Amino acid sequence: MKRFFFDLVGELPAHDVLGHQCKSRKEAKDHAKFIAQRIATERPIFGKPGNRIAVRDETGLKIFEAPIRSRMRTHV
Repeated sequence: MKRFFFDLVGELPAHDVLGHQCKSRKEAKDHAKFIAQRIATERPIFGKPGNRIAVRDETGLKIFEAPIRSRMRTHV
């Protein structure tokens, strides 16, 4: 398995130094989508344009980005 890194990019950036092992790039992309969805659910305030999870491979090459989209709706 290869190690991929999942960075929080945007308003409050965070660099993943530990990474996560995935069987493939597709699995890493799916994991990034899961992280983005979980953040949006647990911390809706992070669901802003520009906030996303960026996936890097072992060489540091960015291979994918998953936007963090809040599910909250506001009524006017």
